[in-house]
Amino acid sequence: MNEPVSTSTGAVDVAGLLASWLPRQRWFSAGPGGVTLAPAGQIILVPPVPAPSVVEPSTGEIPLPAEGGPVIAPGSAIDRPVGIVVHLISALPAGAAASHAGAATYQVPLTYRTEPVAELSHALLGELRTSDGLRYVYDAPHDPDFVDAWTELIAGSSEAMSETGTPRSRVRGVRRPGEAPPDPHRAAKVLSGEQSNTSIIVGPDGADPVMIKLFRALQPGRNPDVVVPGALARAGNERVPRLVGWVEGEWVQPGGQPAWGHLSAAAEFLAGSSDGWRIATSAVTNGETFAGLSAQLGSATAAVHAALSAALPTRPSTPATLTALADHLRQRLAWALEAAPALTEYATAAGEVVEQVRHLTEAPDLQIVHGDLHLGQALHSESRGWVLLDFEGEPLRPLAERGDPDLALRDVAGMLRSFDYAARHSVLGLADDDPRALAASTWASECRDAYLTGYATEAGRDPRQDGTLLRALELDKALYEVVYETRHRPGWVEVPLRAVGRLLSAR
Repeated sequence: MNEPVSTSTGAVDVAGLLASWLPRQRWFSAGPGGVTLAPAGQIILVPPVPAPSVVEPSTGEIPLPAEGGPVIAPGSAIDRPVGIVVHLISALPAGAAASHAGAATYQVPLTYRTEPVAELSHALLGELRTSDGLRYVYDAPHDPDFVDAWTELIAGSSEAMSETGTPRSRVRGVRRPGEAPPDPHRAAKVLSGEQSNTSIIVGPDGADPVMIKLFRALQPGRNPDVVVPGALARAGNERVPRLVGWVEGEWVQPGGQPAWGHLSAAAEFLAGSSDGWRIATSAVTNGETFAGLSAQLGSATAAVHAALSAALPTRPSTPATLTALADHLRQRLAWALEAAPALTEYATAAGEVVEQVRHLTEAPDLQIVHGDLHLGQALHSESRGWVLLDFEGEPLRPLAERGDPDLALRDVAGMLRSFDYAARHSVLGLADDDPRALAASTWASECRDAYLTGYATEAGRDPRQDGTLLRALELDKALYEVVYETRHRPGWVEVPLRAVGRLLSAR
């Protein structure tokens, strides 16, 4: 095999390029001490082959070759004019190589080209020199050849695998029964601004556009962003984008254990829609009401919760459930107090709110929920109204936990916090009695009341009837936001910090 040498970094293989490029990606979480990269698998996508009929989708029972090895290399892909390799890479925090503590596995599709492409210059990782000449390495989601091949996997329920190198891997596309195969040979664009994954819109200007989401951080098991929309699609619910198909595959976990999981999901893309955050913040800026749309959003949220409750497992709440929830909230409070000293003055009052949960005697049933609901996770169009998307849950939580039944009130609390952010992001730094701040506060309150009323009308039960739980969950979200803003956007910390004060003063 030709040994590539980077002309831009001096690396002796593709791992050298990745070591420089990965830390600059928003979806890559590296510790302060750096990381060590190790291979978890690789797949050559050109050409895909038909999947064997004996492999059942979504079971995880795909045999995995036992061999392993230390080299991250694209194999024969670099010998083609255009080679496509999906690298599955484990990143181990410095000093954790033996225990594998804190390790994460990432999906990194790359294309290798013998000629540079001007239109892909923004996605260039670097150049590799081989005995046959230069190879230009690109972030593949931006490359039309990768998008064609990945879409073809789903459209044809095809399979692709590694050709050389270890560990060897295999991926398989699965198209939902009854779904028309998406056309792989259409224009595509990558959505900007995503923090956890990479989404590609295939055919954005044509009929039946499809959004393909690549899960960047991989965890073994069934991803809720495949399972939940699939269940809702089977139930005929139109408040979520229709699931078209997915890609599932295998890799090697740090430590050598075989793993199986979802690598990608494909769903209808709602052309002509706008996300709720953009609509809401525009309304705030223009001094317009958002109450009507908030009520409709509350109704849509309740409809999705009802469909999830009917389609997927539920579990009754018990005193033990509430005790466990109170313990969890108490742990989260301790974490927040340690991470954000500005919260110290609220410690006692916040602890009292948590303890109130422990002494409740009843609560709504637990069910599958969205898990990370906010205005940016809702799309609105004239034809469909509100549609909720991204059921992956909080990306940093273990996948097994994200699939557990939870309180639907957690989604409600997340949306209430989002209204507050939309209202107050434009009045940062203003005193509470400033007319503009007062107007923002009124706007947020109107949205809150309208959303809860819309939810209650659809659900038949008002979330405000469970006020103790709702306040505790909203407080938990605000505490998390204080920590996040303290670490990443100190200029915004006043938004959740003032919310903590308001929530604790509402007796």
